[in-house]
Amino acid sequence: MPEIEITDTQQADLTAIQEDLEDAFIETYGHIRTQDVVDYLLDTYTPPDQLEGEQGLSRPDYERIASAEYPELQRIASEVSEVPGSGIDADEMRGKLLSALGTSELATRLADVESETKADEGDKEGATGPDNSADAAGDGHDSTQTDTSGQAGPAPDTVETGDAAEPNNAPGDTLSVANRLLTEHDEKWTRSNETDEPYEVTLPDGSTVSARTKDDVRKLLFQNY
Repeated sequence: MPEIEITDTQQADLTAIQEDLEDAFIETYGHIRTQDVVDYLLDTYTPPDQLEGEQGLSRPDYERIASAEYPELQRIASEVSEVPGSGIDADEMRGKLLSALGTSELATRLADVESETKADEGDKEGATGPDNSADAAGDGHDSTQTDTSGQAGPAPDTVETGDAAEPNNAPGDTLSVANRLLTEHDEKWTRSNETDEPYEVTLPDGSTVSARTKDDVRKLLFQNY
């Protein structure tokens, strides 16, 4: 027959169940073996998916119990006098809590511990929040100053560009003025038969000056008239 190893605590629990069964089902001279206790436990075992409807527990409740870690179990064990809060591993502590509290109560307490842990984490995040906000505000302030100086920068360039553009006349305007000199003072210059200097310009004193091109004529008219 296969054998299994159990802890002293499990042996004590089996003995207690054995005594309960003898009191309930055996008369004065009867006796229940350890094997009978195991058979009874296996016969009365109810799968978790069936307990879900009977005890109002959901699958997450069973998963919460199965996945509970040592700190969570230890926190609950500190409130249960029958379960030591240290000196045993997580699996043994889980089994003792199930025996002492039952599945439903243990699932409820684990859910409470989970909620309290999340609340504590939220409080810690809230406590560090203002510092982060202050840093962000400081960064934003610096950025605003930088942007403001950047916006103010182009203004002098714009003014300088405008000032520089004022004294400059467009090339078309200059040519128009020069041609107008030729038209307005057409009696002051003439074209001669000279090949090298075919133009003559009459100066205000009545003398004449020869010019090779119309540009020279314009220049003389501009200088004297």
